[in-house]
Amino acid sequence: MQIGILESDQFSPEALDELDRLGEIKLYDKRDLATFLMGMDALFIRLGYQIDESFLSMAPKLRFLCSPTTGHNHIDEASLSARSIKLLTLKGEREFLETIRATPEHTFGLILSLLRNYKQVFKDTSDGKWERENHKGEELWKNNIGIIGLGRVGYRVANYCSNFGSNVYWHDIVDVPSKAKWQRMDGIRPLIEKCRVIVLCASYDFSKPPIIGKSEIDALRGKYFINTSRGELVDELYLLQAIKEGQLAGVAVDVIENENTNNRLEEWTSLANNGNIIVTPHIGGATIDSMTKTELFIAQKLARIVAEGVELEVN
Repeated sequence: MQIGILESDQFSPEALDELDRLGEIKLYDKRDLATFLMGMDALFIRLGYQIDESFLSMAPKLRFLCSPTTGHNHIDEASLSARSIKLLTLKGEREFLETIRATPEHTFGLILSLLRNYKQVFKDTSDGKWERENHKGEELWKNNIGIIGLGRVGYRVANYCSNFGSNVYWHDIVDVPSKAKWQRMDGIRPLIEKCRVIVLCASYDFSKPPIIGKSEIDALRGKYFINTSRGELVDELYLLQAIKEGQLAGVAVDVIENENTNNRLEEWTSLANNGNIIVTPHIGGATIDSMTKTELFIAQKLARIVAEGVELEVN
């Protein structure tokens, strides 16, 4: 069995040990992708490639695609199904995911960064300016924080904010009575109108339109908006225009629309040069701790499936 690691930088040593017992491991050297993929039975990816039909056509022997992520918007699942390729991800692994805290922590850090406009503070001090009076921020204490999507990430973010004394409000299309210690709002627009800080933590469904559309972005005027979920959940063009017009108090995004294909990264980076705008390159889950654990988990998942003989069903 040939196992390819497409993005091998700092790949979990423990995961490599696990995979070494399954077969021959090959690390992609970023040269001839087609040659590398040709003989692969299993392939480990992260978020750096769009896995579509043109990609899969270079991997005729592929039986397992392994992505230690919860989101799938970088993967064409219909093409996988047509080729009988089994997809292994973290989606639905609730018990294990309770131990993964990187994205909630990053999200919380972005909230603090916007409220205190740390980006401008760091820039001014690096330029030799010591101007305390020009950097009066806002506090989490008693501030209204709105969480859209009270799943794994949203719940942790809500808990962090609550522990810092924030008034937490939330909206989710799924009823989660066990987490009702914070006030639920009946819709996204009422949530935005109620809160000073809006945090998008919802799951992405490619078959549905953006949940943050023109009406919701108009309601964000003068407020802070953070998205560490998926760029496709937002009407990005309209949001970019609102930012250009200075309508929001601050925006932080860890995700943009179409990250691996034609996108608006240049517009985002240009806007991030000025004002209280923060853009990070989808690093929410990118900590050594979390990536080591998730890569090992998926490697062990692959090992169990192979041991059960599932590979014969998709060959």
